Amino acid sequence: MNTELIIKTEKHCKKLLKSGRCRSLQFHNYRHTAEVAHNANFLAQKSNLTDVEREMVVIAAYFHDVGNIEITIGHEKLSCTIAREFLQKQNFPKEKIKIVENTILSTEMGREPTNLLEKILNDADLSHLGMTTFSERNRLLRKEWETFLDMTFTDDEWIKLNVKFLNEHHFYTEAAKTAFENQKKQNLILLQEAL
Repeated sequence: MNTELIIKTEKHCKKLLKSGRCRSLQFHNYRHTAEVAHNANFLAQKSNLTDVEREMVVIAAYFHDVGNIEITIGHEKLSCTIAREFLQKQNFPKEKIKIVENTILSTEMGREPTNLLEKILNDADLSHLGMTTFSERNRLLRKEWETFLDMTFTDDEWIKLNVKFLNEHHFYTEAAKTAFENQKKQNLILLQEAL
């Protein structure tokens, strides 16, 4: 894994996410991106990815939400453009750039991941569902949707939406199931008890 490239990628994405519109996003901000990159690296190691594969999934993790600097719905395509432009300047091979782009695109809601890198990034992107910080992160997501998508919910509506989402969600990798599934079940129980 090219540590220098990962550091450059992190700095570039951090700068983008801490400026402009993303600075105001309650959930899809640098904190979320850093958590996703950390968990993508963790899951990649647990899934025995090669250093080259791990590098690509971590790069994809850093870039996966940077498109939010301009748009919310469909930000993944813009994230790919930003990643491609940056990686071309770093002389990153074209075939690897394409893999990074496909991995980013796999995080689009409703899209199913088709390979292990995509599964790892999807699991890392939703790893907060299986963390003890879920309630806090979920509250921030609700606030962001209200502010930027003009979507408001009663408390009951929000809880029911999340119960449905957690019930329908599944982690793709064994590593994520091991790391996050038990806490996700606990978070679901807490939501159900709040109804």
